[in-house]
Amino acid sequence: MHLTETKWWNDLMHGVYGPRQGGARIIIDAEGASTGVGKTGLAVYLAKLCSKAFGYEFVEDDITLSGEEYLQRWREHPDKEQPSVILLDELAGAGAGDSRRSMSNKNVNLGRSWQLMRKKRIVTITTLPHWSDADKRMRRFADYRLYCLEKPIGYFRPYKVTTTFGDGHVHTKSYDDVSRLRFPNMDKHDDELYEYAAGLKDNLLASEFFDADELANVDEEETRDPDEAERDQKVADAQRARDAGYSTREVANIVGMSQSWVQKYTEGTQTDPVENQPSDD
Repeated sequence: MHLTETKWWNDLMHGVYGPRQGGARIIIDAEGASTGVGKTGLAVYLAKLCSKAFGYEFVEDDITLSGEEYLQRWREHPDKEQPSVILLDELAGAGAGDSRRSMSNKNVNLGRSWQLMRKKRIVTITTLPHWSDADKRMRRFADYRLYCLEKPIGYFRPYKVTTTFGDGHVHTKSYDDVSRLRFPNMDKHDDELYEYAAGLKDNLLASEFFDADELANVDEEETRDPDEAERDQKVADAQRARDAGYSTREVANIVGMSQSWVQKYTEGTQTDPVENQPSDD
């Protein structure tokens, strides 16, 4: 049976085109946290199948290892009128959604984007060694888990992710129409998008630091506009100050911008009144 003929695929498409009109969050892992069982190949293959069903052009820019790049791409993607796809490879281990960094702003922002997925019809496909490696917030917001088998290679089992009514514990529920599904070896097919994803991981391994966000920032700083980089740095500094409990007035003095600018570009619980100040864009 082809995966597009399964109850799982029907559930996925119903979530996108049915009454919910939303996106989906898919986590791909492997039996025994094995490497070389085709997790990235399955991710690329599924991304292309979904894109074909959506009438969306899946391109290299839709593939990333970086949580920061994922969030930027998420903001750039079409709103509810057009379903789309993003592939976030190596969710844990490259610095994006590792369970050991559950309190980091990075994971909070990733979890928030998944929680607000109703505002975007994006199918996010992620890979990691094992389900438990993902931050628990992201496991709770996931819709499906695809479990790649160690033997035979090239097969996976689909599961629906659910939470209990009382305590919110996360569970995975298998489908009764299939025991396993086959997917092609994208490497042997010389698939260009698969080769691009593999190249991203090669670049990461060859870098001086094993953090996809840091690597992406280095590449970006080499080409981005200096004024834009300075503004983004001010936004980051202002957000850190707000997180530390400073008022918007105090933050404005720290970064040398107006109070209205601080309220526009940062998030926090402070509700300081905005005095008559010019807006800085």
